[in-house]
Amino acid sequence: MDRIKLSGLRWGSRVHFLLAWVLCVLALLLAAATWLPGPNRVPFAAVDFLCVAIFPVFGAAGLRAMGSEGRSALLGKWNGDRMGRFVLSLSIGLKCCYVAVFVVVLLALATAGAAQDAETDGHGGYYYTRYIKTERRSEQVALTEDEYHEARRAQTRTVAAVSAFFHAMSGFLVLVAASPEATRRVETELELASGTD
Repeated sequence: MDRIKLSGLRWGSRVHFLLAWVLCVLALLLAAATWLPGPNRVPFAAVDFLCVAIFPVFGAAGLRAMGSEGRSALLGKWNGDRMGRFVLSLSIGLKCCYVAVFVVVLLALATAGAAQDAETDGHGGYYYTRYIKTERRSEQVALTEDEYHEARRAQTRTVAAVSAFFHAMSGFLVLVAASPEATRRVETELELASGTD
């Protein structure tokens, strides 16, 4: 399989791929900032923006991939070997970027044990709401200020990491849609069809 190069993508695919990776890197930086000591300095609005951006970016990448020949060539039920060859055909730098994203996402999820929906009551107190299944009711559980900040950091880290994952996968789907093997297959089928007329 030919090595996939960014320069080989069409203009629209290239912009989509770069947009997905810019958003992915921003999400990774925000997730990494939550590991810094002290209170959470990451604005949750920025993390919310990256989370909301998943829908148009990942959705468009999914549509692009589903409407391409790369879908049947690489994403089919029995195409694991083709997908493996496709992943191996990615550049070393791109493979390293995907590995780095997966490592950061796994670390973020592993360290998100305190990711509760922590809130402030407006009077200097902090709490999270816990649902008691056996009694079918909710109750507020008080948090210290340090617990509140740790819970907000963990919550921010989790949302940012999930956003990074989906943006990275958006870039991958753009590459699947533009895979050279799928393009060659379509060209071969067109040549065969025109030769039989």
